[in-house]
Amino acid sequence: MYDSMENADFEYIYDAYRERSIEIAGTILGNEDEAEDVCQDVFTIIYSMGEEVDFSDRKRLLALIITMSIHKSFDYFKKAYRKYEYANSDAVEDVAEMRIRSGYGVDELIVAMETGGYMNHIFEKLRKKNRISYEIFISVTLYDMPSKIVAEQYHMTENNVNTRVWRTRKWLIREYNKIA
Repeated sequence: MYDSMENADFEYIYDAYRERSIEIAGTILGNEDEAEDVCQDVFTIIYSMGEEVDFSDRKRLLALIITMSIHKSFDYFKKAYRKYEYANSDAVEDVAEMRIRSGYGVDELIVAMETGGYMNHIFEKLRKKNRISYEIFISVTLYDMPSKIVAEQYHMTENNVNTRVWRTRKWLIREYNKIA
């Protein structure tokens, strides 16, 4: 093996141990995409460690990758919410306008109004109070993600997701009525 880190060395290490890292993370997380994220994080850390890692001892290197994969996987698993891409306000406004023109109901109009006025204040309050419920509500109602998929992402049951959407909807209506 190698005593120091070069790009070619790292490619060899990555190719040799990538699948093992993904396998460990996938077993813990039960999600292939998150397992890939864990693997990427592990190898980013190893690459940044450079000279600190003894690349000549394959057993120690494998042990390091396994340990890091396990710890990183548990870090991901413990997070109340996972790292998601968030749409910018222009994208949210475009989706909201499209929904209004399509004749969606009151619930969808409330979500559409998130980008401005009173609703912006209410949704900001919801984000601060309960970020998970906010993200689940937006995923299911605004982005039309099936509750089953959202449940898998948040490691909960589909019924739990539907209950959170219902409770969030009720909370939003109460908060809106306080302002209106």
